[in-house]
Formats: sequence, C-alpha cells, structure tokens
Amino acid sequence: MKKKKKKLFHSLAERFRGDGVTPVCPHFEKCGGCMFQDIAYENQLLLKKEYINGLFDGTLSVDSVNPSEPLAYRNRMDMVCAFGKIGLREEGSYRFVTDVESCAIMQTKTNSLYRKLRPMLAEIEGYNYLSHKGYLRYAVFRQAYFTGETMVSFVTASRDNRLRDIISEISDDADSINIIFNDGLADQSFGEVIDSFGRNYIEESFDGIRYRITPNSFFQSNSPVALQMYRRIREEVRGRVLDLYSGVGSISLFTAGGAESVTGVEIVPEAVESALENRELNGTANADFIEKDAAEFVRDSISGYDTLILDPPRAGMHPKMLPLINEKAPDRIVYMSCNPATFRDDLAGLNQYEVKSFEAFDMFPQTPHVETLAVLDRVK
Repeated sequence: MKKKKKKLFHSLAERFRGDGVTPVCPHFEKCGGCMFQDIAYENQLLLKKEYINGLFDGTLSVDSVNPSEPLAYRNRMDMVCAFGKIGLREEGSYRFVTDVESCAIMQTKTNSLYRKLRPMLAEIEGYNYLSHKGYLRYAVFRQAYFTGETMVSFVTASRDNRLRDIISEISDDADSINIIFNDGLADQSFGEVIDSFGRNYIEESFDGIRYRITPNSFFQSNSPVALQMYRRIREEVRGRVLDLYSGVGSISLFTAGGAESVTGVEIVPEAVESALENRELNGTANADFIEKDAAEFVRDSISGYDTLILDPPRAGMHPKMLPLINEKAPDRIVYMSCNPATFRDDLAGLNQYEVKSFEAFDMFPQTPHVETLAVLDRVK
C-alpha cells in the first residue's frame, strides 16, 4: 500500500511540476523533508484533492483541501546527528544524511535557534546508527505555535552530559532544555528524560485550552490546522463522548465544553499522565482518562456513549476493532485520520455507518501527507 501511494503521488505531482516555482530551500531534492517545493502551493492542494478522490474512487470525495501556511508551520523537527552531519535523511535513503543549514518548514524561532546551535553541535560526537556507536543521536526542536514557547531536547546514547557549554549558551533562548537517554538499537528520538534545564515542558493554547507538552509527548505538528479540525470535531460531538487513542488529551479537553462528559482512552502511560495534568491545568471536571488498550476497552466497556472520536495511528485500527464498533458503538463516530488509505479500509469495515460529512486538511504542506475528517452516523 505504501509503494502504491508513493507511486500515485509521484504520478500526480509530475503533472504540476514545471510551473515556474523555484524551491525556497537549497537542500530540496536531496533532503527527504519536503517533496513539493517545486510545485505552487495552490497546485499542491489540487494534487492532494485528486489523490483523495482517486483513492476513494467515487465512494467519497472532497471539493477542496483546507489550506495551511505553506512554510514555517512545523511545531517539531528532529535533526539527526550522524556521520559528521546534522540535518535530515536524504530522500529515499536511510543510510545517508543531508547537512541542513536552515529549514523552511520549521517555525521561525526554532529555525533561528537551530542555526545558532548547529556549529556548536558540530563539535559534539555524533552517532552512527548503522554501527550503533557514538554520543549525540538527535537534536529535537519544538515550538508551540500560539504561545511561541520553545523546547530543545538532545537525545544521547550515553548518560554523561557533554552538552553543558551548549546548554549554557542557549539557556536564554529556550523555555525548556532536556537531555533524553536512548541506547537502544531502534532509531528513535525519544527515551528516558535524565535531565531538564528550565521547565521540563512548554505550553500550547487552542482557544484558551492549555496543553503542556513534555519532551516525549506527541502533539500535532501544525497547530493552526489542528485547531481548525478540533473546532469541527467539537461541533459534531453530543452527550457522553468516548475518545479512543486520546494521547495527551488534546481533543478530549477541547471538545469537553460541548459534551456532557468525555472519556479518553490511551495505552501509553506517560501520555495518560500528561492528559490528567492537562485536565487539572484547565479545570475540566467532565473529562477523565483511562490507561488501557483501545481494543480491550471497546470489547469490555464501549456501551453507554453517544459519540465516538477516533484518531488512530497511521496504520489505522486493528481489524478486530471494526466488528466490535459495529456491534457496540454509539450513533455517531467522528474519525480524524492522518492516512486516508487506512481510513478508507476502516470505513469499508464500518458497515453499520454512513458518512454524513467528509473533509480534507493540509496538515503537512510540501509533503504528500494529508489529513481527513469524517462524521459517520449509524444507519437506522
């Protein structure tokens, strides 16, 4: 499925290339971070519209894709430090890294901070993720779009702190600085937080709802587009709401004001802990969070809810979930998907529901990724 999607996107993209657009980034075509900087943004939206409509082949369609700021939108960027280079992996290759001096899709403050840090990081021993030797694996930059707060996290393969001078240099530039230890073989930019300088979190705000973002926690990468989607979700919820794959509680807490109650279910303990802290931060008395596998919860406890919110990982839902949802789920499902192909597959299994509305949002400009939001009502 992944290869088919990539082939389809490349085929569609070729129709729009050559429209006179000059990429803003000198690393374009070598760096794997962007694919579409040589296509005008309005044509990127058309490309994604055609991709979605072709994927669903007439069963569903969108008239347009809700746009984003095309550049300087990303809340998070993980810069790999390997083979004497600092930047992003080359397009189509895991073995090579492109030296990136500046990144056009990073937000402005974190991009400036990265440019300041980069020559200092060049003096630190990097990590060879093929031989699994070395020290500094990643420098992770995060910026909350609406508050402007910034975080830098250094992912290291040993517990010793070789970054004291660098941390001292940027202590006035970042609200949160962290050292994350990860000596595993998997190529990951998260792990055990072994030290923090300043706060160990930053805060984002969506329409007055505050969220604390910790070094390992997931948060949407494009805050303005996520806010658009959350507002739409809040318009569609009713009564008692169940939010599966609830993460740090961002959707649960945002929709709580339009619901009788909200229950978030998440399997990652740190995410549940953050969700409970965010609930207290906002004084949201009608929200609760449960640490449990989503499939187990659906099997045992899904009855009694009026609205089900789904925001699963890119792989979609486990096939065993679909018959359980058909049997036990409430009258309405609001399904937010970061992968239209797996949503299409899940939708085929939700045969007790019909689609009331279907929209697309450009969460990741300059890339092939596109998000969808569907409202499904049970067939009477």
